[in-house]
Amino acid sequence: MKSLQSVLMIGILALAALLAMLAILALLQPQPVVEAEPTAIILPTKTPLPEPTDVSTKTPPEPTPRPPVDDTPPIATVNDHVVTELTWNKATQLDAVMSGLAGQSVPSAEETLDRLVNEILVLDAVEALPSFDPADVESKLSTLMTNWQVSDDALIQSLNQAGLTRSDLDERLERLLQVEAAYIQLQAEQSDFKNWLVTSRQQAEIGLYNSLNIPEMITEIVEARSPQPSPPPEPTLIPLPDLPVGFNVDNLAPDFTLPTLNGETITLSAGRGKPTLINFWASWCPPCRQELPALQAAYETYGDKINFIAVDVKEDQATVSGFAQQLGLTFPIVLDSSGSVSNLDYRVLGLPTTVFLDANGVIVQRHVGPLDETLIDSYLEPILPTEPTIIKETTYLPQSDISDETVSRTTDFSLLDSTGETVSLADYQGKSNIVLVFYRGHT
Repeated sequence: MKSLQSVLMIGILALAALLAMLAILALLQPQPVVEAEPTAIILPTKTPLPEPTDVSTKTPPEPTPRPPVDDTPPIATVNDHVVTELTWNKATQLDAVMSGLAGQSVPSAEETLDRLVNEILVLDAVEALPSFDPADVESKLSTLMTNWQVSDDALIQSLNQAGLTRSDLDERLERLLQVEAAYIQLQAEQSDFKNWLVTSRQQAEIGLYNSLNIPEMITEIVEARSPQPSPPPEPTLIPLPDLPVGFNVDNLAPDFTLPTLNGETITLSAGRGKPTLINFWASWCPPCRQELPALQAAYETYGDKINFIAVDVKEDQATVSGFAQQLGLTFPIVLDSSGSVSNLDYRVLGLPTTVFLDANGVIVQRHVGPLDETLIDSYLEPILPTEPTIIKETTYLPQSDISDETVSRTTDFSLLDSTGETVSLADYQGKSNIVLVFYRGHT
């Protein structure tokens, strides 16, 4: 179970997850409800009694089939609710299918899990919710398919490719309609819905379980419009700490893949193992222009130890290429043409914004505003990889060959011992043997 501190960090992440949840809810516009005309019921003047039947020969009704029992392991608990691995898996795949058909970025499995937690909190906060029948769900799906410009065959093909059925999609849409209705009601009741959600997550008993296999994400969504390119191979990652994904300090940085100026792509997680500097900027931004020379100087100094990724926000390739060439920028530049990475994943509210990650991909610093070389150095120094200790080959000399001159040629040093006294290598001159043992304690 998560500690209270971890739950607080997860609560801060709720804002990013809420935006991703609202991106799907925005597709579900309410439809007008048409009330049917009342139909007159004509009763017969005399109703004949039914003929008696032999009870012994009457066929008993078939039992109503029970839904399959979900006995998959728990992934998360929210107060009295349990999110199972099957629930999470289906929601993750459905989010991928719906986002792919809508032409939106596919959320990660962790983002889907965080959205499921938000959904539970929102639904629990509302006492009475309207019910939705299959006709309501069908109407919403028809509207979505019209907006997505996909046919029934394309929809079924995408679901089948993800191992899903039409009923899986109907169940998910019905729940999203309930979440939308609850969200509208809470917005009317709460003066600050975002603050209410953060407070609700802090007060809720939320537990996350790590002994699980993250469901595989869909690597290609088949659409009627055009085939999708195959994604780059997944990089081999170092083990991740147990932290939520988000845009704040101490969160795992949201992963992304964006195109470079020369048409290639850069994936953030592919650089894991080295610290990373992510700078969000635009050519029209005067403070951005002010700090770019300092970033270029830092890249020339630390480029072999630090990953540099400059994310241009909502500009075309020709504009950015010409600007970079004019200023002589050589660090990697990627294009966030839609603004989804900067605006949604990293909640960039002002340009320039710079995010510093350690080698595990954890955000350690977030700076809003222009940087100079001194500031960049101060942010990079704590996350720079430490230089390995070089142990030279040992040469064993016979006792007769050891002299004061031999010891003096060895690099001397002075360190504190366990009592606080200073000890120097030169203090041991004249000893028959000197053994130096280097070891690393717990850090």
